[in-house]
Amino acid sequence: MVTFSKRKNGIYNKLSELSILCGADVGFLIYSGSGKPFTFGSPSFDVVAQRFLHGNHPSGIINGEGYSSLSSKIVDAHKKVKVDELCKNLNNLMEIQADAEEEKLKMGEAAYAPSLPMKSTDEEEVKQLLRRYEEFYEELCEVAAAKIRGRYDASASSSFPPHG
Repeated sequence: MVTFSKRKNGIYNKLSELSILCGADVGFLIYSGSGKPFTFGSPSFDVVAQRFLHGNHPSGIINGEGYSSLSSKIVDAHKKVKVDELCKNLNNLMEIQADAEEEKLKMGEAAYAPSLPMKSTDEEEVKQLLRRYEEFYEELCEVAAAKIRGRYDASASSSFPPHG
C-alpha cells in the first residue's frame, strides 16, 4: 500500500506539471488493489471527463470513435462511489459526535448526583429522596443568591463539595 501511495503521488505530481507547463486539461482515474478509486484532474476530474464525453470535439468523435457509453458509466460509477464514501464518512462523524455528546451528558449527570438512586419502589425511600432533593435545591438557591450578592464563601457550604 505504501508503494501504491508513493507512486500515485508521483503520478499526480507529473500530471500537475504537465497541466501547468503545457496548459493541458488533465484527468486521471486509478483504482487501488483493493478497488478504491482515486482521481486527479486539472482543472478538475469532472470537468475533464465531461469535456471528454460531451466536449469540444467535432461531430462527437474521439479518435475516430463515437462517445462511449462505457466511459460515461465509469464516470457515473466513480461519482457514486465517491458520494457513498463521503456519506459513510459523514455518518461516522455524526455517530462519533452523538456518542461524545451522550458521554458528556452522562458525565454531567454523574457529577451532580452520583449517590442518588434513579429508581425506587419503596414509598418511604421516595419521600426521603424528595426531601434530599428539596434540601439540595434550597441550598443551591442560597448559594446562587450569595454569589449574586458577591458574598459567597465556599467553606460555608456543608453539603456541596468545593467548586473548582
